[in-house]
Amino acid sequence: MDLRTLVERTALVDPTGQRVEQVVEHRIDPLTGTVASLNAAFGEKAKAFQGTTDVAYLADLEARSRTGCPFCSAGERGTRFPAEVSPEAQVRVGRSLAVPNLFAKAGFDAVVIVDPGLHVLFPSRLPADALADAFRAAARMVRLARASDPARTHHLVGMNFLHPGGSSVPHPHLQVHARAAPYSALARALEAASAWRARTGRSFFDALLEHERRDGARWIGATGPVSWIAAFAPAHQREIWGVLPGTASLADARDEDLAAFARGVAAVVSAYEAWGAHPFTLAFQSAPSPGREGDWALHVKICSRPALKPLYANYDSWFGPPFAGDDAHTEAPEAYAARLRERF
Repeated sequence: MDLRTLVERTALVDPTGQRVEQVVEHRIDPLTGTVASLNAAFGEKAKAFQGTTDVAYLADLEARSRTGCPFCSAGERGTRFPAEVSPEAQVRVGRSLAVPNLFAKAGFDAVVIVDPGLHVLFPSRLPADALADAFRAAARMVRLARASDPARTHHLVGMNFLHPGGSSVPHPHLQVHARAAPYSALARALEAASAWRARTGRSFFDALLEHERRDGARWIGATGPVSWIAAFAPAHQREIWGVLPGTASLADARDEDLAAFARGVAAVVSAYEAWGAHPFTLAFQSAPSPGREGDWALHVKICSRPALKPLYANYDSWFGPPFAGDDAHTEAPEAYAARLRERF
């Protein structure tokens, strides 16, 4: 496992006339080649304008957004699947409820409400068992999409939490998209993982977890069969991975695997809250076709998003990530991995 780093030094004269030197570390993702840039001075700048969530504002939003919330009443007034898509008009799995998305982004687009009765906007109040039910429902949606149209093998399951995390409806929910067209970044990663196996004779994810467990700096812990690490070259802020070796697709994940993912996600997002960044985004990286266990591992990627405030600085949406594919980071993965490790 080659974890490559390129270090640059730069200097400037600050407004007081003092010479200041800074060290910028560019980390190269060992699978995709994506570059992550780290600068401790940038982290200090981020603290000044980023701040932390306005908790009183969030509590008020939680109370106000209950009125008229479409997901609180989805069981009675929500959308329904047509019979040719699902034998159940709405799909209940434990506490979760899956319904069609009112505005589709793919041939199959479902919303999985974590729990219609759980209108909470604080990550620490998302119970692991409710998340587990939602993940089980999402896996069922993937299988349902394939059954209704075998061409819809490519799928994406994710969660946007609060407005800075990309959510338009505050009530906790997942989205499940399935379509015939591949997802660009995932397709490139799958191709790279296949090439890795052809070159080395083993799974990239097995090699990665072996290295990270041995190194220890970014290793966080495990929830059952799922291993948790901080990404070496994060593409997003405070990016954490939960990796399930031996299973490549959500369609094949067992209930106990999804419960293990849920326990880890609950721990990570609770840590984000403790650090003052309540919004988050996550997505499962799932193989579209069966039989990829030799070179791919189902995994979830989670990142924190800008702190929720009436006027928040969307510092993680500058031009680099959308147009160049690389991001700059305010904190080293080893630092937040150490703080998160005690929660596992």
